[in-house]
Amino acid sequence: MVIGISQEPDTLFMPFKEMNAAEHIGRPGALMLTVFNERWQLVPQAATTIPTVDNGGVVMGKDGTMEVTWTLKEGLFWADGVPVTAHDFVFGWQVMSDPELEVIDRASALRVKAMTARDDRTLIVTWQTPYAYYAYFRNHEPLPRHLLEKVWTTDKRSLSRSSWGTHPVLGGAFTVAEWVPQSHITLRRNPFARAMKPELDEIVWKIIPQTQTMEAAFLSGAVDVISVIGFTFDQARDFAARHPEAVTHFTPGLMLEHIDLNLDHPALKDRRVRQALVYALDRQQLTTTLFGDKQPVAHSPEPDDNDDPGVVRYPFDPAKARALLDEAGFVVGENGLRAKGGVPLKFTLHSTAGDRLREQVEQLLTGWWRDVGVEVSIQNQPAKLLFGDTIRKRRFDSMVMFTWTKEPNKVDETYWRCDQKPVESNAFQGRNYPGFCDPRVDKLLDEAQRTVDDSARRGLHRQIARIISEEVPMIPLYDRVDVSVTPKNFVGWRPTGILQSVAHNAWEWRFETPSP
Repeated sequence: MVIGISQEPDTLFMPFKEMNAAEHIGRPGALMLTVFNERWQLVPQAATTIPTVDNGGVVMGKDGTMEVTWTLKEGLFWADGVPVTAHDFVFGWQVMSDPELEVIDRASALRVKAMTARDDRTLIVTWQTPYAYYAYFRNHEPLPRHLLEKVWTTDKRSLSRSSWGTHPVLGGAFTVAEWVPQSHITLRRNPFARAMKPELDEIVWKIIPQTQTMEAAFLSGAVDVISVIGFTFDQARDFAARHPEAVTHFTPGLMLEHIDLNLDHPALKDRRVRQALVYALDRQQLTTTLFGDKQPVAHSPEPDDNDDPGVVRYPFDPAKARALLDEAGFVVGENGLRAKGGVPLKFTLHSTAGDRLREQVEQLLTGWWRDVGVEVSIQNQPAKLLFGDTIRKRRFDSMVMFTWTKEPNKVDETYWRCDQKPVESNAFQGRNYPGFCDPRVDKLLDEAQRTVDDSARRGLHRQIARIISEEVPMIPLYDRVDVSVTPKNFVGWRPTGILQSVAHNAWEWRFETPSP
């Protein structure tokens, strides 16, 4: 089968990836102990079952630690025929924890005190303290120790530039067969897969950067499926009305279209300026005009807390925006634009090139900002450059617009902790791209990680969201709906709307032959 996708991934070596495209494309072969299904329920993937206190798989230690015992399924093999064992999970943890490597998200790995293999199918994970997210997907991912351990011990930095980024040997239902840059990536059936034996022989991800050409590719048969990184919402809505012979999927989820603000920018260090930038935007008009109110205005940095009355809301109020900018010392000049001490109040907004919808959003945003005296220029980039370099290494001057995709009932600490600001000295670890730092948030994040009770943890999450909404290190725009298209005879396509890849069950995908 051929799937159309509008973004080319940065890498397929999972410890180093940043882009959601890498998660979608690589996940048919990249194993995890658990996955979220389309109902946002954690279910076993490489594991036989999910350990709990009740089934004896989770034990609280007298020293304050928490020990979790995982049992692997039988029939797991790397694509070269070598069995996947618990030792591969231990090795994966060692790589993820290595401070010399450019691992973006090692937060959960660093919370592990020890990881051992009791035998080939039994993995023991000892957490430093009780950890609420111990069973979440992506916590523990195996790497082929028999192929990579020598590289890691002798020349670990070569991992980031080796063929492992484009042709990794995977241990799931599929493995990478070919990557032709700017064209396609082919995943081929893992001939040794037993636990998850795939129905399909190949999955080809065809890279089509211009979203407006995706429809023609589907209708001509050049692609069988349009992935969740393919159509924009307006394209999908229009396509569904014109083509009832296909199945257009609209999947609600935890996806936030937003703008990260670089708090190292002199003007953006002032909270009044950041708040003014939000007051200046008519986000309700944006969602009405572009989406027919089908994608709601976002008020919270956490999509599942958007209804929290404690979150600070910023209604469209250009007068308030002007007053805050005046108060901050930015005076309107003869050209209608603001400056302070002779320095113009001017920003650059980055996003993905070739995305028609984002280009429309940018035109609306820059117009509203200009109305209050703020000049914003647009500098879009190909997704691979934007996510792999500009965002990851904080090389954006002031603003960058993209989508966060979250996990259920979890605030990802890599977004907000003070020590998760990616810089060269920490090998660009973390996703705190604004460079935000607030000890109150760090303390709440630590408490949330230790709080196993879902309801109590939700309360802590809301406290975090309220602080973020007041401080405005980012501007929430709207909560997104995942859209994708499949033919009616395609079975097993179950988008999740969360950070979990649409390919979480790729081994089940198949085309159903119509009845005669």
